[in-house]
Amino acid sequence: MDNKLMKIPFNKPFIAGKELYNIAQAVINGHLAGDGPFTRKCHAWLENRLGCSNALLTHSCTASLEMAAILCDLSSGDEVIMPSFTFVSTANAFVLRGAVPVFVDIRPDNLNLDDKKIEQAITPKTKAIVPVHYAGVPCDMDTIMDIAQTHDLFVVEDAAQALFSSYKGRFLGTIGHFGCLSFHETKNIISGEGGALLINDKKFVERAEIIREKGTNRSVFQRGS
Repeated sequence: MDNKLMKIPFNKPFIAGKELYNIAQAVINGHLAGDGPFTRKCHAWLENRLGCSNALLTHSCTASLEMAAILCDLSSGDEVIMPSFTFVSTANAFVLRGAVPVFVDIRPDNLNLDDKKIEQAITPKTKAIVPVHYAGVPCDMDTIMDIAQTHDLFVVEDAAQALFSSYKGRFLGTIGHFGCLSFHETKNIISGEGGALLINDKKFVERAEIIREKGTNRSVFQRGS
């Protein structure tokens, strides 16, 4: 009898259609690095399907969170409320801007941020709330958005695991100011590594494009504007 333990893979990357053909087309057309026709199609597809103002592909959900943190104009010592149970990127993205993560307990029924404990964690230094839709299960976004509006706070949805999950008819990631998606190979739709930043207020679109282009207006230049 073989004593070796059978290893069950955590996930298996899958091919469901013309992915390999499309990759070949990207190579042939010289746009493998991104921001070619397939990137534009992905942006349009996400915007049309999800109903956000703007979608920008990134190399990871971590990068999307880091862009959102920059867009929140955080300063050293600002506080950001987030669940105590989440992946490290949720906190790291804001710590890199000098902010302090304020961890709030999660609800036992869905492992999401306990909305009843958010307000007691708010101080004059609080700048944002980061709800994490764990395993695609929605947080109570009505309560979170009401709290954010009352205290003039940003809401950044960590929707890494929540593409096409919805809350009261609205897709997760499209309710707060910003939404962050993951296309890591462990997710429902994959690109190996990858992510997207969803921008739900048009006033942030131009600056988000500049941040994505490392501080340049390359996107505007490419559009001939």
